[in-house]
Amino acid sequence: MKIDVLLFAAIRDLANQDSIEIEVSKDATAVDVLNAVGKHLPAIGPLLPSCRIALDSRYVGNDQVVADATEIALIPPVSGG
Repeated sequence: MKIDVLLFAAIRDLANQDSIEIEVSKDATAVDVLNAVGKHLPAIGPLLPSCRIALDSRYVGNDQVVADATEIALIPPVSGG
Protein backbone atom coordinates (compact mmCIF):
# COMPACT_ATOMS: atom_id res chain seq x y z
CA MET A 1 0.00 0.00 0.00
CA LYS A 2 1.11 3.56 -0.57
CA ILE A 3 1.24 5.89 2.41
CA ASP A 4 2.20 9.50 2.94
CA VAL A 5 4.65 10.19 5.75
CA LEU A 6 4.87 13.70 7.19
CA LEU A 7 8.41 14.95 7.83
CA PHE A 8 9.53 17.43 10.48
CA ALA A 9 12.56 19.43 11.65
CA ALA A 10 15.99 18.17 10.48
CA ILE A 11 14.47 15.36 8.42
CA ARG A 12 12.26 17.78 6.54
CA ASP A 13 15.27 20.02 5.94
CA LEU A 14 17.41 17.16 4.62
CA ALA A 15 14.59 15.85 2.43
CA ASN A 16 13.71 19.36 1.25
CA GLN A 17 10.01 18.46 1.41
CA ASP A 18 7.20 18.23 3.96
CA SER A 19 6.15 14.67 3.20
CA ILE A 20 7.01 11.65 1.12
CA GLU A 21 5.02 8.81 -0.35
CA ILE A 22 6.36 5.32 0.28
CA GLU A 23 5.12 1.84 -0.44
CA VAL A 24 4.83 -0.76 2.33
CA SER A 25 2.96 -4.02 2.80
CA LYS A 26 -0.59 -3.99 4.20
CA ASP A 27 0.67 -5.40 7.51
CA ALA A 28 3.58 -2.93 7.79
CA THR A 29 4.70 -1.82 11.22
CA ALA A 30 6.22 1.46 12.36
CA VAL A 31 9.72 0.02 11.97
CA ASP A 32 8.85 -1.02 8.40
CA VAL A 33 7.92 2.60 7.72
CA LEU A 34 11.25 3.78 9.16
CA ASN A 35 13.13 1.32 6.95
CA ALA A 36 11.17 2.35 3.84
CA VAL A 37 11.80 6.04 4.53
CA GLY A 38 15.51 5.30 4.98
CA LYS A 39 15.65 3.56 1.59
CA HIS A 40 13.77 6.45 -0.06
CA LEU A 41 15.90 9.15 1.62
CA PRO A 42 19.38 7.72 2.36
CA ALA A 43 20.66 11.10 3.60
CA ILE A 44 18.50 10.83 6.73
CA GLY A 45 19.76 7.34 7.62
CA PRO A 46 21.90 8.49 10.58
CA LEU A 47 18.85 10.18 12.16
CA LEU A 48 16.45 7.25 11.87
CA PRO A 49 17.53 5.28 14.97
CA SER A 50 16.49 8.19 17.18
CA CYS A 51 13.22 8.98 15.38
CA ARG A 52 9.71 8.05 16.46
CA ILE A 53 6.62 7.30 14.42
CA ALA A 54 3.34 8.98 15.32
CA LEU A 55 0.03 7.63 14.05
CA ASP A 56 -2.90 10.03 14.24
CA SER A 57 -0.84 12.36 16.50
CA ARG A 58 0.11 9.61 18.99
CA TYR A 59 3.54 8.06 19.39
CA VAL A 60 3.56 4.31 18.80
CA GLY A 61 5.98 1.46 19.34
CA ASN A 62 8.00 -0.04 16.52
CA ASP A 63 5.73 -3.09 16.32
CA GLN A 64 2.53 -1.05 15.82
CA VAL A 65 0.77 -1.83 12.52
CA VAL A 66 0.23 1.34 10.49
CA ALA A 67 -2.56 0.19 8.15
CA ASP A 68 -5.40 1.94 9.98
CA ALA A 69 -3.59 5.23 10.49
CA THR A 70 -4.94 8.29 8.77
CA GLU A 71 -1.84 10.36 9.51
CA ILE A 72 1.70 9.03 9.76
CA ALA A 73 4.47 11.33 10.96
CA LEU A 74 8.20 10.79 11.34
CA ILE A 75 9.37 12.74 14.38
CA PRO A 76 13.11 13.32 14.93
CA PRO A 77 14.46 14.14 18.39
CA VAL A 78 13.87 17.73 19.43
CA SER A 79 15.49 19.88 22.07
CA GLY A 80 15.11 23.36 23.33
CA GLY A 81 16.51 25.66 25.84
